[in-house]
Amino acid sequence: MNKIFCAGIVAVLLIMVIIGIGIGARAYFGSTGKASEVTNAGNTSATKHLSTEGADDSCVGRCDSPLDVTKPCQCNSACERYEDCCADYQYTCLGAEFSCYSQCGRAYDPADNCHCNSLCKQYDNCCEDYDAYCIIPDGTCYGRCDDPIDSNLPCQCNSACLTNGDCCPDYSDECGGSGGGITPGALSALADDLWASDTSRADPSEYTINKQTQVADGNTVDKSPLPLFSFVDEAAVFSRPTFAAFINLLDNYNPNYGVDEVRTPGKEAEHVAFMDAIMATKVMTKTVNFLAGKGYVTDAADFRAKIEHAWFTLYDRSSPKDSSGFEHVFLGEYKGGSKVNGFHNWVQFYLKEKAGEINYLGYVRDDEAVNNIGANFVWNGYKKALGGFLYGSSVEFDLAMMGTCFITMPGKVCRFNLNGNPTSIQTYTIFTTMVGSAYFVV
Repeated sequence: MNKIFCAGIVAVLLIMVIIGIGIGARAYFGSTGKASEVTNAGNTSATKHLSTEGADDSCVGRCDSPLDVTKPCQCNSACERYEDCCADYQYTCLGAEFSCYSQCGRAYDPADNCHCNSLCKQYDNCCEDYDAYCIIPDGTCYGRCDDPIDSNLPCQCNSACLTNGDCCPDYSDECGGSGGGITPGALSALADDLWASDTSRADPSEYTINKQTQVADGNTVDKSPLPLFSFVDEAAVFSRPTFAAFINLLDNYNPNYGVDEVRTPGKEAEHVAFMDAIMATKVMTKTVNFLAGKGYVTDAADFRAKIEHAWFTLYDRSSPKDSSGFEHVFLGEYKGGSKVNGFHNWVQFYLKEKAGEINYLGYVRDDEAVNNIGANFVWNGYKKALGGFLYGSSVEFDLAMMGTCFITMPGKVCRFNLNGNPTSIQTYTIFTTMVGSAYFVV
C-alpha cells in the first residue's frame, strides 16, 4: 500500500513538473520578440499574407494543436491569453468572420462579430488581428504602389523612387518595382483589357446563381438546400472552343492524393488541343505581348513553355506524379480522407454539382462586382471550407491572370483593380518553379 501511495505521489509530482515546464516555456516564448514578430504590423512578410500549410508562422493545419515550443507562434485557444498566436490564427482557426484578412475597410455591419474599418479602434470592436492586417507602417509599400510622392513619408512606392533613390525596402517585392517590374496599375490595365477582349466569357444572361445563405468558413451544415447554379446555357457557353477543350480535360485526372496520374496519347492530344485553343485567343495574345514588353517572356512559344512547365508538370504531393498546378487549381483534389484541396473553377463546380457529386452548403464571402464567390461545399464526402472562384469567366482569362501573377511575382499576393474594383490573386510555389496553388482572393 505504501509503495502504491509513494508511486502515486511521484507520478503527480512528475505531471506537475511537466505542466510547469510547458507553462514556463509558453511564458518564455510569449514574451520574446520571436513570437511577437508575426503579430507586429511592421513585419509585412509575416502578417499581410497567409502562409502555406506546414509553415512555422502559420496556423494552416495546426488549429487546436498542443503547445509547440519549437514554433515561433501558437494555434490553440490559449494563444490569445499568452499573446503568442500566429498572425493567421483568427482567420484560419476561428473563421473568416473573426478576422480582418482581406476585409480591411469593410463597411460597418452590426451583424458582424468584429470590425475592420478605421473607426473600430474608437469603438473598441476591432477583430483581434486588425493591427496585423490593416495597420500599415510608413516604411512599407503595402497598399501604396503607384501612389504619388508623399514627402511626409520616409520612403516612396512609385517608379520615380528608382531615380530618386528613396524606394521603400519592399518596393520590389510589393510593387514589382525593379527593372521593368509590374505595378498594380499596370496589372489593372492588363486585367481590364483582357476582360474587355474576352469573347468566350459567359454573359450574365447565360447563367443564374442562387447564393442563398451566408455561412462561416468551415461550416459543415447544409444551410442552402438548392444548388448554387440554377441555370447554365450549356449549348451556348460550352460550345465555345476553349470551354469545350477545357471540359475534355476534366476526366483526365484522378483527384486522390497518392495516385499517380497516367498520361495516355489520347489525354496528351486533348491537352495539346486545349493549349492550342487558349493560345489562339485575344486574351492570351495580349497577355504574351504584355509580358514580352516587360521582359518576362520572349514570345508566344516561350510563354506557352512557361505555362506548360509551371501548370502542367506532374509532381509529388503524396506520390511521385499525383498532382499538378492545373489539376489542383482548376479541378480540385481529395486530401487526407476528408478535405478538398484547390478547386477554383466555376465550370468544374457546375458540372460536379449537376452530376450530384457536390452539395453546396452556402457561401462564405462574395464580391459581386467581379463575380467572385467563396463557396462552402462537400464533394463526394470531402469538405471544402472555402473554395473561391470567378463565375462566368473563361478559363483563358483565369489562366492568363493567374499565370501572369505567377510568372511575375510567384508565391505572393498580386493586387490590381478589375473594372475599378480592388481584386487580388494569391499564388503559391511548389518545387520552386511550379504552381502549388493559385486563386482569386474573395
